[in-house]
Amino acid sequence: MIAGYDEETLSKIADSYAQQCGLLKKLGFDMVSIHLCYRGQLPTKFLSPVTNNRADQYGGTLENRARFPLMILERIRKAVGSDTIIELLFSGEEEEGGYTRDDAVAFLKLAEPYADIVQVRAAEADPNHPTGFNLEETPFLDLAAYIKESGLKMLVASVGGWQNPETAEKALAEGKIDIISMARAWISNPNYGNLVYEGRGEDIVPCLRCNKCHGQKLDGPFISVCSVNPLIGIEHRLTHLLTPPGSAKKVAVIGGGPAGMKAAIDLHDRGHKVTLYEAADALGGMIKHADYVDFKWPLRDFKAYLIRQVEKRDIDVQLNTTATPKLLDNQDYDAVVAALGAVPVLPPIPGANREDIVFAVDALMNPDSLGSRVVVIGGGEVGVETGMALAGKGREVTVLEMRNELAADSGMIHYRSMFQEAWEALPNFHGIVNARCTAIKDKEVCYVDSEGKEQAITADSVVISAGVKAKQEEALAFYDVGEHLYLAGDCKKPATVQQAMRSAFAVASEI
Repeated sequence: MIAGYDEETLSKIADSYAQQCGLLKKLGFDMVSIHLCYRGQLPTKFLSPVTNNRADQYGGTLENRARFPLMILERIRKAVGSDTIIELLFSGEEEEGGYTRDDAVAFLKLAEPYADIVQVRAAEADPNHPTGFNLEETPFLDLAAYIKESGLKMLVASVGGWQNPETAEKALAEGKIDIISMARAWISNPNYGNLVYEGRGEDIVPCLRCNKCHGQKLDGPFISVCSVNPLIGIEHRLTHLLTPPGSAKKVAVIGGGPAGMKAAIDLHDRGHKVTLYEAADALGGMIKHADYVDFKWPLRDFKAYLIRQVEKRDIDVQLNTTATPKLLDNQDYDAVVAALGAVPVLPPIPGANREDIVFAVDALMNPDSLGSRVVVIGGGEVGVETGMALAGKGREVTVLEMRNELAADSGMIHYRSMFQEAWEALPNFHGIVNARCTAIKDKEVCYVDSEGKEQAITADSVVISAGVKAKQEEALAFYDVGEHLYLAGDCKKPATVQQAMRSAFAVASEI
């Protein structure tokens, strides 16, 4: 891979790095960051024994493998002078066969004359953007701390999962690192700095770690969104999209799920008097299942945040109250926001209407009601997560999916690979793709496999995860209540959390 680069070519490449950094300094930049991670750029391909098999002065020992990246850094420093900060984005270790933590320390000590900061990253790109499948809040802190403890003269920064101010303050106070590097915290909270400065940690919106800020799919368009901040991706259109609030209105919000809570919060903040109706005894709606799944801890935190924000405001919350047109009819509401959610779809499979069939959300919240051998029909993102949660509780789980891959609807960039790694780590989780379920029988699920052959799986319990249907009809029943009716979240169209938040924001912005 790197054998074809002769010394003259390497020298030209090093000069090019220096020239580009010199131009940045002339343009007024005070700092440059050099990408030295994931074997993504030529310098780290030289540094890594995985990709460097040269037998000359640029291969073999660590000192030889470090020769080319150090050549680049030396020339950059010469080009920008001593008053420009040079930061290295650096994998603190590699997987087996690559360089070790001690090798990383040895290289960084060689680079001390040229660099001021090392931002310690993971071995690979995807894990560097941790998801909920990482049960650790900041999974790479120990790696950065190891490098810091070596006595390195550079400042050591840690990246990956940083959002909680208390966690960050503790790591700094204990001397484990010098700098916190965070991005997603500022995407979900553009006012993050002010919130920390004002001591308002409870108002920081938790990041779901969905990585949709990196783009929603590999084949584009490359558009960033945020599951918890509906403004991301449409900032350039806000002057056209937002309607300035007029006089205060009396608004009923029906449904205490994520869309209903978000709509109520935004409506209150626009100066309206809001009553929130929820049929259950607690807010949360369809995301209550996060309380029962360990890897759903970011969603659990987000649910708690929404509830906390509703409780902090002067919003009249009516729990255990099923809103009906008759109940609301004579209360002089100026507007009604229906956020009734959706109901699971029962697929047209013989036996699917059996009384012992369980829907995915119910299986997540009541796993003890299921037998030891579980078949999940539907291997989209929800079906796979359900199977993983049940496998984690000791069930033998098989997920059947009609498409040619599991979780085909999940975010692809910096997410799905870790999702797949998590389910493959469960020995009692099994996925069968290109499988069309044909019947559900007593203790058995039948399907046609990819070769068109009839197959059967023994099952003590069957879980259905075939999507949801919006409760539009129920929502439209409120058409004559108040002057205006708006639909938000799942009851308008089956939605992800990101889509529900943007829907609720959009509705509130019109009132």
